[in-house]
Amino acid sequence: MVSSYYKHRIMKQDQFIALLAKQFSKEISAAESKSLEDTLQHQEKYSLLAKQLEVYFNEREANGINENQLTKTWEKIAAFEDGKQIGQFNYAAPKLSLLSSKLFKVAAILVLAVGIGLFAYQLLFRNSASDTLVASEQKVFKVLDDGTSIWLNKKSNITYNKDFGKNKREIFLTGEAYFDVAKITAVPLIIHAGGIDIEVKGTAFNLNAYPKNNAIQVALVRGSIAVTDRENAKNTVLLKPNDKLFFSSKLAQSENAFQIVRLNPIVLLKDANWAADTLSFNKEKLRDLAFKLEKKYDVKIEIRSEILKEKRYSGTFTNETIHQALEALKLSYPLTYTVSQRLVIIKD
Repeated sequence: MVSSYYKHRIMKQDQFIALLAKQFSKEISAAESKSLEDTLQHQEKYSLLAKQLEVYFNEREANGINENQLTKTWEKIAAFEDGKQIGQFNYAAPKLSLLSSKLFKVAAILVLAVGIGLFAYQLLFRNSASDTLVASEQKVFKVLDDGTSIWLNKKSNITYNKDFGKNKREIFLTGEAYFDVAKITAVPLIIHAGGIDIEVKGTAFNLNAYPKNNAIQVALVRGSIAVTDRENAKNTVLLKPNDKLFFSSKLAQSENAFQIVRLNPIVLLKDANWAADTLSFNKEKLRDLAFKLEKKYDVKIEIRSEILKEKRYSGTFTNETIHQALEALKLSYPLTYTVSQRLVIIKD
């Protein structure tokens, strides 16, 4: 059972969840909208939750709902509040029923609000013992405590357990990410995305699991991973380097749920091109950062100042030109530069 403290905390969040549901269903009043906006500005936890919900729901349309599905949704909420495990909530667009247009519209609004409420409860419960990384309009790069590097694509998010790497490594992904996983044999990494679970010990791969896609795609660059259909644990495959897997939830009950093709390494790497373009650095000395800039922009960099070589910079470059990157560095510490063909000279 959920502790009385946790139930009390959930009740305090009910108003926020109700307002957020009204906003998504476009039934929110001006006063309620102002109240919600104020809350999002002053409560970081709620702001993060709203961003996560936006990633999940904005790319979907409420196509309809029948009474049975609505009842089941309420039952799931009740089960969750009682502390029971309810598994993966199905956010797929429901099938149309023969309800009248007016009742149909009301039901659609209800199920959207209920679905948001349920998902919010799940996120709040899960995030109380986990950390979440969200990419909105920009790509995000992060190194987790175990040394695993993650490039998170736009409109994606991951949630991972606290003390990641000590006794447990578990990640929930929505969207797309490139993983370069640190090898810890005793603590395998489990990644949950859509309808599949991936077990990893040390490898590099791209995982595309945007909700709008017809199929989840896994492109393995290095190492090996085991992919399992969550609804059918017997349906498991082992991927080897240069394998690309397609998983369709529509085929989950058949033997053809997993489709695997072997690709030329150059072709397969195209799946991760979006991540390779991202250069992130944190408090890095300019003399070390210069080597990475040379690789990214295919230039030769000369730093003609011993003081500048030791200055530290933090930031992320994705689609910036070499000129834009250098201008951004100037904002952190004054420097001058010249670019002549492929030679960059940096000095005081």
